[in-house]
Amino acid sequence: MVSPYQRERPQMSYAVVATYVSKPDQIAELTRHLESMVGPTNAEEGCELYRVVNSNDDPATFVLFELYRDEDAFKAHAASDHFEEHIRNGAWDCLESRSVVFGTLIGD
Repeated sequence: MVSPYQRERPQMSYAVVATYVSKPDQIAELTRHLESMVGPTNAEEGCELYRVVNSNDDPATFVLFELYRDEDAFKAHAASDHFEEHIRNGAWDCLESRSVVFGTLIGD
């Protein structure tokens, strides 16, 4: 009999939750860059979900919810042309601060 500890775990989605806080004079520019990411990222083969939320309480705060098939799919996303243009050379220049949590989706 195979021990439950020896069974291969099913592949779990790779999750990214990022919080971006814009410089006060860069909110519109940050919004433009983040909006430009939604379509191309959701079209990536390994992307399961990519959504951007703008806080109702603080218009300078944005939360990105991202799910990828696995970590390699996220790495492919981070190497994409649209990431380079709109995040690395766009959004990040607009930020006062950012925090990112990388993890594995659990539960149903």
